[in-house]
Amino acid sequence: MSCCFGNNTNGTEPQKSILEQSDLPLDQPIIPVTKPSDPKIEYSITVKTGDFRNSGTNGPVYINIFSRDNKQTEDLLLTAPDKPFTQSSTRKFQVYATDIGKPQRIIIRHEDKSTGWYVDYIEISVHNFLIRFVANRWLNQLKNDRKLDIELFGSEQPAVLYNIEIQTGDEQIEILDSPVYMQIYGTTTTTPKFFLESKNPSFKKDTLSKFSISSNNVGEIERIVIGHEGLGKVNDWYLKTLKVQMLGQQQEYVVDKWLSPTQGEQRLFVELSKEKPPSPLPAPPPPSPKYIITIQTGDVPQQETTENIEITIRGSDEQIDKILLKDYAKFNNEQLFQKGNVDEFEIDHTDIGNIESITIGFSDSQQNIAWLLESINIQYKENTYHFQSQCWLSNRLGSNFSWVTIKPDESNDDINYKVTVVTGESGIDANVILCIYGDDETTTTNLALKTTKDGSDAKFDRESTVEFDLKAVDVGKIKKINIGHDGKGSEQQWFLKSIKIEKNDELYTFTANRWLSEEKDDQKTFIDLLPDEQKPPTPVPIKDQANYIITIITSSEKDAGTDSNVLMTIFGDKDQTKQFQLINTKQGEKALFESGTTNEFEMELDDVGNVNKISIGHDGIGFQPNWNLESVQIQKGSDIYNFVAKKVLDDSATFIDLTPTSSSIKRQSIFFFSSSIVIFTGATPSSESINIKTPRSITPEQKSITIKEITYKISIQTDSYQKDIMEDNASFYMIIHGENNQTQKLYLKDGLTSDKKILFAKDEKTEFEFQTIDVGKIIKIIIGRDDSQTTDTWHVDNITIKQNDEIITFNAEQTIEPNSQIELYPSTIPKKTEITYKIILKTGPYQEEGNDSNIYLTIFGQNSQTKKIPLNKTTKINKKIIFKKDDTIEFEFKTNDVGKISKVILSQNLNEHGIRWHIDNLTIKQNNETTTFNVKRKIEKYTEIVLVPSSLRKKSETSQKLIKTSDSVSKVVVKIKGK
Repeated sequence: MSCCFGNNTNGTEPQKSILEQSDLPLDQPIIPVTKPSDPKIEYSITVKTGDFRNSGTNGPVYINIFSRDNKQTEDLLLTAPDKPFTQSSTRKFQVYATDIGKPQRIIIRHEDKSTGWYVDYIEISVHNFLIRFVANRWLNQLKNDRKLDIELFGSEQPAVLYNIEIQTGDEQIEILDSPVYMQIYGTTTTTPKFFLESKNPSFKKDTLSKFSISSNNVGEIERIVIGHEGLGKVNDWYLKTLKVQMLGQQQEYVVDKWLSPTQGEQRLFVELSKEKPPSPLPAPPPPSPKYIITIQTGDVPQQETTENIEITIRGSDEQIDKILLKDYAKFNNEQLFQKGNVDEFEIDHTDIGNIESITIGFSDSQQNIAWLLESINIQYKENTYHFQSQCWLSNRLGSNFSWVTIKPDESNDDINYKVTVVTGESGIDANVILCIYGDDETTTTNLALKTTKDGSDAKFDRESTVEFDLKAVDVGKIKKINIGHDGKGSEQQWFLKSIKIEKNDELYTFTANRWLSEEKDDQKTFIDLLPDEQKPPTPVPIKDQANYIITIITSSEKDAGTDSNVLMTIFGDKDQTKQFQLINTKQGEKALFESGTTNEFEMELDDVGNVNKISIGHDGIGFQPNWNLESVQIQKGSDIYNFVAKKVLDDSATFIDLTPTSSSIKRQSIFFFSSSIVIFTGATPSSESINIKTPRSITPEQKSITIKEITYKISIQTDSYQKDIMEDNASFYMIIHGENNQTQKLYLKDGLTSDKKILFAKDEKTEFEFQTIDVGKIIKIIIGRDDSQTTDTWHVDNITIKQNDEIITFNAEQTIEPNSQIELYPSTIPKKTEITYKIILKTGPYQEEGNDSNIYLTIFGQNSQTKKIPLNKTTKINKKIIFKKDDTIEFEFKTNDVGKISKVILSQNLNEHGIRWHIDNLTIKQNNETTTFNVKRKIEKYTEIVLVPSSLRKKSETSQKLIKTSDSVSKVVVKIKGK
């Protein structure tokens, strides 16, 4: 096929070419595109970039064109500074180069290592030929084979679709996560090396994976190369069969081989030839009846779920022993047991007779998983068995509560329970769970209070009564119940009044009258309750109430107001109020908390005694949530408390703790208007917000509340990893917690007593002084940062606080990132002596070659730990320039002596580019002691690998066992960092 798309040379001066528009790199000489002295012709080149996110490149891009007899052009630059290869773009170039005749193949590359590039195709028009080179792949150091160049073979025919089916064998253990590729060779040309990618996990055990790939037409298929790159955590793949269909032809191959660096022939690819026809597959046996299992998961939000559900099925003749259901899933690519799922499973097994019971559940030693099992159907031949469950499986009440044994409906011995739940002043929309204990038995399921007596979804609204009809085993005389919720949902504070349970002719009443909340009472969301007649009556204490007049002043600055809901909690020396919303104002229907306004509220709340702190903020809901709060005043009886805020509450800090300011109480002004009183504090209210009130029990001599304050002298020591100078406006803060109270956030920049120019310098001690509320004996501190615009880190070595004549020390040795905080308890500051550590790394057979060593090491010992040490910034003893596989690299550095080494952590920085490490073993020499660690694994950028010394293994283990044990330990303690 020929085409007149290109322009023939006619000896005239060519138009300005792409070469003349570009700045050429010094190390990449390009022949200027002017009228050449050697015979050259014009090539018209079209480059299509794929339509994927971040698929473009800024280049530079080079192309080299080859003919069938291996003639080639020079490197041709296809990049202009003002026109990058953007996502889904089509770029055309007119380039002069050596005449090689008809192009057969090309090599194209780009040199932008910071980004990837998805190449769709390249077309070249020359000599009335139009040749298309299909790529359909990434040139990216983080994807596929991680190369920035590709060889492509051209075709004058349009692209075709290759339908590919790959069957993974039963021998496969874990899911292969290494990139899988294919290359197809035909009678006319060859496809490029393309990769088989899917949104769902492919190449699992005994799984058929299907792909459709668009590429150039190779003619009649002669041979195929298929393999993987060996770049995953799991590189063992058992390839059973391969089928390729293109236009009218279909090729099938029986492979039955391991493609693995450790199994079988220890090769990562296989070449399949047409000359070796596939062995005929044995005729399948006639289908036998299967057990079809359908499992319904409850349609409610759940905590962390699991796919490792197991089941045992008992019949009248025999049983199906415990099996892992996901191995028998009908649809392999679906996530199992998710909210509202209906999952199907097929099990081949001999006839076990009539099904009498099943046991289903999971193991969960960490008590993290909760699963609402709605129902199960099992079909075998013409019989269908239904198991109605609607129960929670979770280990929150003990290890046996993640399993349940159920009988089919028609043979079930369960009885009916009528349950009535009464909610008080606060409702909840979380999942509510009930368990009943009796003198004979316990409901071995956590009953889900999900569907009411009339079949509607349960709603535990405020001051509501909800009834349920439940079926469960007869527990005998009820001894106690456990009821609670999982804290999921927007409403998480539930005031439970009472529960009634009727079974047979028995009636049990359980009085709660308490909060089930992580914030109130004992901060528990579950509670055991005894029947009323089994416990002595305990009258619910009625708290004293007090009248509070709360005045809120919003700053008069532009956009200072908020349309979010404002919430407050008042703390005193006797008690604290619940968190309440400031909504009931006497100022009419005007909008609250607008810029420059004063809003007053009158509320009856629990009497907290003398007020010593408030917590105030907003819920972030609305079009303008940010709020510039000027001040707060609280009048309680004849006592007046003033709180100065002058703080913007935004997304990074929606709440603030404030303590009363003694000086502001003394400056209050009282004005008399006939028989009425108006009190102004802080900023003067706007005229429209003045409210004239009838007098309450207020006298001109207002009581001034004395809040005990003391001076805290704080000394913070940074370490050698600290940046020389931090910004002096960085929002570092401390909160001091004591036995009696806690301070608000003490921003260190406001309490600095030393020169601000040396704020948090490297290896320096900075001193601060604050006068604030006396919290009593200090029990802990919290230090943190509010900054969201900076990436600087704060390296804190230790902290000393002087309180009166007492000195409290805190050993930190931690790094504080922006928008984070840490909690410290009083501890001694160890004396630090520096010693020299010598690190010897032995790389493995899959070590990437390169010179960018971005691996980090943290050493833990019996006395302390080191910081995260970047080995590429330490001394390399053997002066390695290029790191290779099966190589030894030595590092040396000085740091604090941690004592006898107990463990180390190896990691890579997610934000750094560099080679991928494969470590065989690690040796650390300190003083006269040598500590060795077996690693045997790759170090991914999003993991931390924790290793313990090999000397801690049992000495009787063989070296082979030692390697396996070490590897398994590494897998167990890997911490996923999150991409």
